Amino acid sequence: MTEIEYLNSEPIKEGINKLSNNIRTERSDLENYLSIYADKSIISRLDNNNNQVIFGRRGTGKTHLLYAFEDSVLKKGDEIGEITSFPIYIDLRKFLPLFTANSNPNIETSIIIFQSLLNEIINKILNHSKYIFGINEYGTYSRTELERIEKLKTILKKINIEFDGKIFKKLSDFEFSVEEQQNLKKSLNVSTEEANIGINKENGKKVTFSQENIQYISFNEISKILDDLTYHINGVRILCLLDEWSEVPINLQPYLAELLKRTFIASNYTFKIAAIPYRTRLRTTTYGNIKIGLEEGGDIFPINIDNRYIYEKDKNTTRNFYNELLRNHLIEINKDVFESIDEKKFINIFFATQALSEILIASAGIPRDFINLFILSYNNRTNLKQRIILKNVRNATTEWYSSDKKEEIDKDPLTKKFFEDLVNQIVVEKNKTHFLLPQRFSDNLQIKKLVDLRALHLREKGISHRHIHSKSYDVYSIDYGSYTSLDITKNTLDTDFNEMINQVKTIENIRDARSLSIEDEFFDKFNLAVGQGIKCPSCSKTIDTNHLAYIKQKICNNCFEKVE
Repeated sequence: MTEIEYLNSEPIKEGINKLSNNIRTERSDLENYLSIYADKSIISRLDNNNNQVIFGRRGTGKTHLLYAFEDSVLKKGDEIGEITSFPIYIDLRKFLPLFTANSNPNIETSIIIFQSLLNEIINKILNHSKYIFGINEYGTYSRTELERIEKLKTILKKINIEFDGKIFKKLSDFEFSVEEQQNLKKSLNVSTEEANIGINKENGKKVTFSQENIQYISFNEISKILDDLTYHINGVRILCLLDEWSEVPINLQPYLAELLKRTFIASNYTFKIAAIPYRTRLRTTTYGNIKIGLEEGGDIFPINIDNRYIYEKDKNTTRNFYNELLRNHLIEINKDVFESIDEKKFINIFFATQALSEILIASAGIPRDFINLFILSYNNRTNLKQRIILKNVRNATTEWYSSDKKEEIDKDPLTKKFFEDLVNQIVVEKNKTHFLLPQRFSDNLQIKKLVDLRALHLREKGISHRHIHSKSYDVYSIDYGSYTSLDITKNTLDTDFNEMINQVKTIENIRDARSLSIEDEFFDKFNLAVGQGIKCPSCSKTIDTNHLAYIKQKICNNCFEKVE
């Protein structure tokens, strides 16, 4: 059988199409997350007692990393025959109350989420007590171990007593509402093989208290209770793997972070938090200039898994990563079919040389995008006598943009307008995908939204312009799958779309992007057009009314003079 015949065989087709079942880790039917994780060096960076936040855009593999790390900790315990750490994966989405468009989440909501989190941690410890005590699955508890389990149940009761019937008025010097929700204590059903414990749900009755009846959460007491818990499980360190942190409303995040800090920061618990960069706020300043939350570099340490594999910066590393990722996933689906392919040349079986470079550029360091583009490119082949070619990849990018990214961009008319202007200037007029952006615009609202939505990709920071030497720039690339979905009609193009998309010039070396830049004039024109800009009376430049300098102090973001 030739390579092309092999590529078109039914087992290969079936295996590739089954890849779609594993695009989102939490919905996959995978059994071993560690074995299929590509580039396991990142897992070792989590193997410490520091609290860490894992930053990455959607699709970068944050959930898969947490699951793989969980597997690695359990595997290590099995290998050494001693349980020193116990990982607990928690998806924070299941603790969120139902928010509507008119909802105004208050600080009490963060306490309810926090209580649910504590209950989940203790429940999982109880339900995995045999593993923690090193007892065989079919073995029985000793008398000492049964006493410890009863102690754990008592601890669970104590935690809920700390919350039940209390008004939450203060957390440092910022104030809470003086209303109490009596049903804060949730219904719990904790079961182990040996015994059951139930706590009944109380009637949901809202009571308003006078100021003198106010009570406070005793963080010292809760912290002591939780320390007591780890003592009764032989000092095993609890690794709390919190996923989907950015789904918590952003104004609540610092308060939830503060609750974690006060309760756990000096205890035998470690937190690994997965979060999206532009949708995360771990720390804020409240009344009286008081800072609350987790301080990066002090209380918690960041790991960025975004932009690790940029083809234009490091071709071999990027190619090897995606080769490993694709091979691991397909072998997990059908070991007999895919393991026979040469490990080092695995990815080359599917792609023509130019098409391989193209998909590695188009994926922009996002594993989920790569897998989707691979599936679409394979199925878009019209000539089955060929491998995946450049045209297949480019058509796949437009299809993937339309199904995954377009709707979110279309929801915000200003971001959509900004993106259309950008695509017109870079893609339509210049036939390019990469451009330079002055670093002073890196916090621009539309730029951050487009990066968050994976329509723009940051490729390199701190690069110089070939012709302008007075500024520092960052390199970005545009998701060129957006061309067909934006309101850029064929009448505005010199050629039809099919011809244009084939003329677009991607780059394979980041320094080739040093000639084309978006400058102040682009932003000034956009801001004036959409009503987000006014002329500064001092410097005559356009003030971005979304800039923090203008919002907070009414000063020009160009000359920094006061605007009356």
